[in-house]
Amino acid sequence: MSPIDEFSVQPIDQRLVVLKKRQRHLMIWFFLSSALVLMTITALFFQKEFVYRFFDLSMHVKTLDLPYHVQDLIPFKQPVDYFFNLLSWFGWLFIKIFVAFIGAFLLLRWAKKLNFFRQRFQAWTLRVVAWIIAFTLLWSGMSYIQYDWQDETEKAYQQWMSYKNNIIESQIAQDLNQSNASATEKAYVLAQVALLHDPIDRKTANIYVNQLINAERNNPTEFQKYDFKPEQLWVMQQQLYGKSITLMTQPLDLRAQQAERIAQIVNVVVWGLLFVTIAISMVLYFLASHLKSRRNRIAHQLDA
Repeated sequence: MSPIDEFSVQPIDQRLVVLKKRQRHLMIWFFLSSALVLMTITALFFQKEFVYRFFDLSMHVKTLDLPYHVQDLIPFKQPVDYFFNLLSWFGWLFIKIFVAFIGAFLLLRWAKKLNFFRQRFQAWTLRVVAWIIAFTLLWSGMSYIQYDWQDETEKAYQQWMSYKNNIIESQIAQDLNQSNASATEKAYVLAQVALLHDPIDRKTANIYVNQLINAERNNPTEFQKYDFKPEQLWVMQQQLYGKSITLMTQPLDLRAQQAERIAQIVNVVVWGLLFVTIAISMVLYFLASHLKSRRNRIAHQLDA
C-alpha cells in the first residue's frame, strides 16, 4: 500500500495529528528561515565595511592609531589595527559557533537525563526547539563575554579622549602637550580624536588634517619618518574631503577601488540571498497556514 493510500484510510483523529505535526514542522522551518532573513538584512548594512576591512581600510575612523614615539603615553593597552581586529572577530566567531553548537547538544543530552525533559523530548520537533533555545542562550552568553572583555579598553580610551567643547580639554591633548612629540605627531593624533568624537568635531579635525597635508607637501622625506599609518591618513582624508589628497594616500585609491568592486558584488549576492530567503519563508508560512486551515476545517466538520 502506498503512503498516500495508507494516509487516506487512516482514522480522522490520526490524520489530524499528522496534519498538526506537519504544520508544526513547517512553522519551525519558517522561524529558522525568518531568522536567516534578519541576518541577511543585517549583512546588507555591514557588508561594505566588512569588505573594506579585508583591505585594511575603513569607511570612517574607527580606532586610534598612535605613532611609535607617542605610544608611551598610553595608560592602558592599545587597540589592535583593522586587520587584527578582523582576525579577532573571526576568532570569536569560530569560538562562539563551536561552543554554542557543541554545547547545545551537550545541554540537550544532559537535560534528557532528567525525567521532566525526557518525557517532553520524545517529539523530534521539541528537541529541535530545545536545541535552538540552548544554542541561542550559549551564543548570547559568549557574545556578552566578548564585548564585556573589550569594553574595559574601549571605556578607557573614551575617557582618555573625551571632551565637551574644545579638544584641549581632553586628557590626551594635555598628555601630548607635556610630551616631546612634534607638532605633526600631535596633529596626527588629535585629528583622529576629533573624528572619533561624538558628534564628529569636523571643524577641529579639518584644522589638524590640513596641518598634516601641509607637513607632507613641504617636507615629504621628514613626514615619512614619523611612521604614520597610510591607511589611517587615507580614511581621515576620505571622511573629510571624500578623496585622497597627498602622495602617501593616493596609492591606496586602487585598493579602495578593488574593495568597492567586491563590495558591489557582495551586495548583489546578499540581495539575491535576501529575496530567496524571503520567498522560502513566505512559502513555508502559506503551507503552514494552509495545513492549519485544513485541520481546523476537518475538526469543525467533525464537531458538526
